[in-house]
Amino acid sequence: MMKKPNRIFARFRFKQKLFMSYLIVTIIPMMVLGVYSYGQSRELLNDQAKQGIERNISTAVNSIAYKMDLYDNLIHLIVANRTIQKIVSASNGEAADLSTLANQLKEFLDPYFSMMLSTYHGIDKLTIYTESQLPEYGDYLRSATRVADQSWYNAAVSKFGIRWYYDESLNAAYAVCKFPETFTSGHHVLFIRMSMESLLMDSVNLLSDYGLIISDSNGTPLFTNARETNGTHLMGIQKQIPNTNWTIHCYVPLNQVSGNPAPILYATFIVIGICIGIMLIIISLFANGMLRRIYQLNYWMKRVENGGLELNIQHSSNDEIGELINRFANMLTRIKELIQEVRRKELHRLQAQMNPHFLYNTLSSVNWKALQTRSYEISHIVTSLSKYYRTALNKGDNNSTVRNELENVKSYLDIMLITNDYLFDVIYEIDDDVYPLYTINMILQPLVENAIKHGIHKKAEGRGTITISVSLGQGTVQLSIMDNGPGMDEEQVRKMMAFRSGGYGLRNVQERIELFFGTGYGLTVQSLSGIGTTMTITIPQTEQDSAQLDWSENR
Repeated sequence: MMKKPNRIFARFRFKQKLFMSYLIVTIIPMMVLGVYSYGQSRELLNDQAKQGIERNISTAVNSIAYKMDLYDNLIHLIVANRTIQKIVSASNGEAADLSTLANQLKEFLDPYFSMMLSTYHGIDKLTIYTESQLPEYGDYLRSATRVADQSWYNAAVSKFGIRWYYDESLNAAYAVCKFPETFTSGHHVLFIRMSMESLLMDSVNLLSDYGLIISDSNGTPLFTNARETNGTHLMGIQKQIPNTNWTIHCYVPLNQVSGNPAPILYATFIVIGICIGIMLIIISLFANGMLRRIYQLNYWMKRVENGGLELNIQHSSNDEIGELINRFANMLTRIKELIQEVRRKELHRLQAQMNPHFLYNTLSSVNWKALQTRSYEISHIVTSLSKYYRTALNKGDNNSTVRNELENVKSYLDIMLITNDYLFDVIYEIDDDVYPLYTINMILQPLVENAIKHGIHKKAEGRGTITISVSLGQGTVQLSIMDNGPGMDEEQVRKMMAFRSGGYGLRNVQERIELFFGTGYGLTVQSLSGIGTTMTITIPQTEQDSAQLDWSENR
């Protein structure tokens, strides 16, 4: 997605990029400032509108809370009335005086509840549910068995206190409260029901201009006058009604409360335009002075590109461009030194090529003299030594075939067998398909040397045996050196992996394999005490062309 703009931007000259960069750096902060100013203004207007709405909602909530406090006081008056407490407790403990009870119900409870219903408008039911054996008296006194299965009744008898509920089927609110058990025996619950309209009328009228929803703790709407918004953005405010689990939600369209911040945007755009004009003048004044030295540095680089290494660079600035010029001058000096060093090393390399020829000719003369004197063992040692050095030097190349590497190890073992009086046996288990594959030069000899030194020479009894095994795996070549020495524990294996012998320790082998073939290939060591040690090198199956390509890239 970004490739096309990047290609277009890359075609511009540095001066054009500098102009564009300054313009972008100027415009972005100004645009951010404009958006911020617009947002702050709009937020301020919204806060003012929100405060006005919150005042209205607080008034409405206080109106509902005031009415509910009245009903709470009514409930407290009834449940605290000693006469009513005696009436509901009359049948507990001993037989009730029915005539006295009838007089109390008729002369006190009936007129008392009638007065309450007429005084507190909106109450349409006032009932005491009792667990005593009293006869029911109209709507005022009922048996608790009628409501024993209701959740509000069980909640009321479990703990003293006023609880408010909503009856969706009747669109009415009701409150319940248990009589105190200090002056009564058994459970007696007062039930008062009033219409939602009478409870919420004043508040609804006050908030008639807003969308209004009153819900309980479960989110069930108790009242709503919500209108169709048709996708209009709304500002919502909610408040908890005291002493209840009811919440009042108020919604107002934002376009009714937000002001017009357009003048602030116009002023911001004017400021942006003025700043852009000033910035263009500043860029014009400073761009040429800043770019002049960059053009000069570019001219010097072109001369060096065309072979002008004898260029004399001079400058007097100390800023970042001056540092670039200084580093370029240092780099040019370093390039000259490296060219001279390469020339010296090439001369040394040509001189060093003469030494192997001298060594081979000398060994050939020694071999010829040994054959003349019939010293065949010396001839064998000299021949093996000549072959060993030929395969080890490998004409200065790091890569080699598996065949050459095995010849190198065989020459080394022939020398070791003679110098050790044929103290051990050597067994070769070679897959014929591995010979043309490529590997790294001199990776098996360090393993054989360690097998002789740490395995064969430390064998307490019996004849030593070294087995050299090379086979093909799943896209890999496995080269193993096994000895029947005393074996090693984990600590000895760790020390052996860190040990270096004549510059070609096992760790050196591991590092070379990882360098040429990458991680996932290398050396593993397995050893069992009293049985022996197996060292295995794993490398990929590499043909000649791909091997030369990989090694040239690694170099």
